[in-house]
Amino acid sequence: MALLSFFSPMALLMVASALVAQVPANWDNVTQLAAGTEIRVIMTDGRNFRGEFQSTTGDALIVATSAAQESLNRPLITRVSSKSKSHRLRNTLIGLGVGGGTGLIIGAASDQSCARNGCFFGGNFGKEIFTPFGAAVGLVVGVVWPTGGWHDVYRAK
Repeated sequence: MALLSFFSPMALLMVASALVAQVPANWDNVTQLAAGTEIRVIMTDGRNFRGEFQSTTGDALIVATSAAQESLNRPLITRVSSKSKSHRLRNTLIGLGVGGGTGLIIGAASDQSCARNGCFFGGNFGKEIFTPFGAAVGLVVGVVWPTGGWHDVYRAK
């Protein structure tokens, strides 16, 4: 019974993530993009366009690429993706805080053990070593954590 109580929430999470991952096939999602949003467009003929969203009409998408402004026919568009804002600074600060806090907890536990059993080093040695080490590890993890990225706004059926 304990095994079932563990797997039931896991199954619910998997189903929920699959539902969230459904790609919208609604053209209205494209029309609601803000002008200047960085987008990627994949066409049925294999051409790809990357640039800034300008506007849409009933049957076309206008995108400003590095070369020119392109008007792409809606029936030929397979996928439109928009780029999310990067959160690298936020992730770095979170990593720094979580790593430093974890290092402090581990250092305090280590110091507590030393107080009971006696150690060669001083009473705060664990906190002095593990806190900056944990902060450095958290900082690195926060910097390299994937952020932003492309998200499908429209995908033809």
